[in-house]
This record gives sequence, C-alpha cells and structure tokens, in this order.
Amino acid sequence: MLPRDKRRFKAADLDGALTATREEFTAFLHPEEFEHMKEIVVLKTLEDIDKNRDGFVDQDEYIAGMFSHEENDPEPDWVLSERESNKVRKLDKDEIRHWILPQDYDHAQAEARHLVYESDKNKDERLKRKYWRTGTCLLEAKLPIMGEDLTKNHHEL
Repeated sequence: MLPRDKRRFKAADLDGALTATREEFTAFLHPEEFEHMKEIVVLKTLEDIDKNRDGFVDQDEYIAGMFSHEENDPEPDWVLSERESNKVRKLDKDEIRHWILPQDYDHAQAEARHLVYESDKNKDERLKRKYWRTGTCLLEAKLPIMGEDLTKNHHEL
C-alpha cells in the first residue's frame, strides 16, 4: 500500500512542497471529491479489480468485485442478467471512471438518504424530532456499506 499512498500523496501535493496543506490533505483522504485526483481513484480501482493485469476489467472481474460466489450457492438474478447482457465486454479506464465516479451523483445526499432510510423504523418517511435530535437514529442505523464513523463531525449531514 505504501507505493499507492506515495502516488496518491504526490498527486495531492499540488505545490510540490512534500508537505500537505489542509486542502491537499483533504484531497489525499477523499480523492473522489477532487478533479485532479480522480485518475488516482480510477487506477486504484483498476489495480484492485483487474486480476489478470491486462489493463481492463472484464466481466468476471467486474462481477467478482461486487459478488463473492460461494461454491454451492446459486448466482443471484442480477449476476445471471449481467452475464447474458454483456458477453465479451471489457471496461477501459474511461469506462471505469464513469462507473465508479458517475457525474451528477451527490455522495453526501446518497449517504443522507441511506441514513434516513435505515433510521425510519416504521417506514413512514418521517423521523420523530426527539429521536432525530438525540442522534440515536444515526447511531442505531444499519450502516454496512455506506456509513462511516458517526462520532466525527459531518457538516454535510
């Protein structure tokens, strides 16, 4: 991981001072939020998923990145559908960029919707004021994928 972090730091270090300003450090921590860092995110994704190291993400690599197949378990319908619809397709860097960094996608809004959905016990699309003010709804929410440490300050929420 050290070579990846060095590459990411070098991309974030806009002034080349080998020390990070607040903005450079933020770009290092959240590269998907900064245009000059997005290529780093694409490269990391390619390196993580491209198991045969051909510079592309093929169908099996794409599916394996989102679904861990157990020996005797049947594949879910979405996997079967994906296999049928994309026979020999491979994703290049530009396609990977559109896949993992879609334009017009607001990560903070998606996170907020996820938190509200998981916190809305009776599914009436309303959170009780007392429950919301205490933060209990956020701490009790099931956050297996999107959530992160909610004890830190989050201005976007």
